[in-house]
Amino acid sequence: MINEISNLQFGPEIGVGPKKSDAAVVAPWLRGVKKMADDLQTLHRHSTVPATVHQADARDLALLLPPNSIDAVITSPPYPNEKDYTRTTRLEAVLLGFIQSKDDLRRLKQSLVRSNTRGVYKSDTDDRLVADHDEIQRIAESIEARRIELGKTSGFERLYARVTKLYFGGMLRHLMDLRPMLRPGARLAYVVGDQASYLRVMIRTGQLLADLAKSVGYEVVGIDLFRTRLATATREQLREEVVLLRWPGDNGFRSKLNRFAAAPSRSFLFQR
Repeated sequence: MINEISNLQFGPEIGVGPKKSDAAVVAPWLRGVKKMADDLQTLHRHSTVPATVHQADARDLALLLPPNSIDAVITSPPYPNEKDYTRTTRLEAVLLGFIQSKDDLRRLKQSLVRSNTRGVYKSDTDDRLVADHDEIQRIAESIEARRIELGKTSGFERLYARVTKLYFGGMLRHLMDLRPMLRPGARLAYVVGDQASYLRVMIRTGQLLADLAKSVGYEVVGIDLFRTRLATATREQLREEVVLLRWPGDNGFRSKLNRFAAAPSRSFLFQR
């Protein structure tokens, strides 16, 4: 609806596109309202399952959810794509009372997985969790080398490599913290996309997330193509994928850990 009635565009941040000489406003707005109302009515008719919403950090779940209580996880987390979700939803956050001051905004940003340079803080340490992951380190080094080659010197550009490591470290921290809440056989689906936002260095998000999940005991069921989308920087079609995981349970994890320990030629990351 926003694209229809305004000059705004997304790529990935909000920007201003070509100026429209005129645009219909009321009809697109009414269509959007009607669609939302229809969806809510359908949900009300067919769903009797109660829903609980927690405003919390997905990387720190131990004090929020009871152990052995989750059968399935379906989510679309942020991508490492420089999109600041607190910026694109700030109006709603203020109107709904989630943000009333700059301190509120800072606390909200600090509770999010790091996916953009505007949300990086000196105290962040999630990058340490992937310090031994060769491919993530290679990507970060490639981004930094490209930045130096192109002579990019802004404060945000200097953080591109670090935010990449913080993103994957944050996702790994989430996956590790989630394990005690999962029942044996729990299924998980993460919708993530390949990215080239940081100086056109390709980041295969789905493959890397699957590799991290496997390293901490999850079984990778598959990586399914969901759709392709146009990269604004390169004009290439990037894959958006669903990473499908299964949690075998602590017994299965311990057995797998023992097999890894018996094979000295393979490395295994295990942190609780």
